[in-house]
Amino acid sequence: MGDSNGSPASPGPGDDAARARDAAHRPGNAVSGGYGHPLHTLAATVPIGAFVGTVAFDIASKLGEGRAFGRPASWLAVIGVVSGVVAAFFGVLDFLRISPGTKARQVATLHLILMDVVVLLFVVSFILRRADDTHYLHGTPVPAMVLAIVGVVVMVVGAWLGSTLVYSYGVRVVDDEDQLAGYASTASEGVDADAQADATTDPTSDPSGDVD
Repeated sequence: MGDSNGSPASPGPGDDAARARDAAHRPGNAVSGGYGHPLHTLAATVPIGAFVGTVAFDIASKLGEGRAFGRPASWLAVIGVVSGVVAAFFGVLDFLRISPGTKARQVATLHLILMDVVVLLFVVSFILRRADDTHYLHGTPVPAMVLAIVGVVVMVVGAWLGSTLVYSYGVRVVDDEDQLAGYASTASEGVDADAQADATTDPTSDPSGDVD
């Protein structure tokens, strides 16, 4: 809609927000995954599972046999750290698609910081494990286990913020039009296909109106 002189109206705040949202829907490059298929979401499942598993084995190493549970706890911590760095790489690629100065960017920044803190906590936790030569026999050292538990708590908060980015702000989800395709009735498609097939075999449906 233009002004009284016929000039087009300048974009408003709503238009800027819509453009920022649409930009966050799309990948910055092929490395971050295809449209509607972000690799960060997939990669993040590995460190989350590894870190939770670390704490579970830490607790078991104190309640049961240290050798049986302390060793896998240490390896899970390593797996979590390495995979966490990979997930963070993909996360930064998606982070760069979010426009600065927006609420989504603020939440994404806090999410990024918290998840980096988680990785650092587990790095220190692993160092403390390796510094104790008897941890395989007597279970995970208490300081290392405390850091791991704190790391999981921080991770839960960070993951909640990550889900906010996806489910509340739509970061790396497809556009509304593409989402609607998933809710189209498959039953109506089948009826339309059957009707079309009947029309091709029924002589009375000849659009020319000629019937032999």
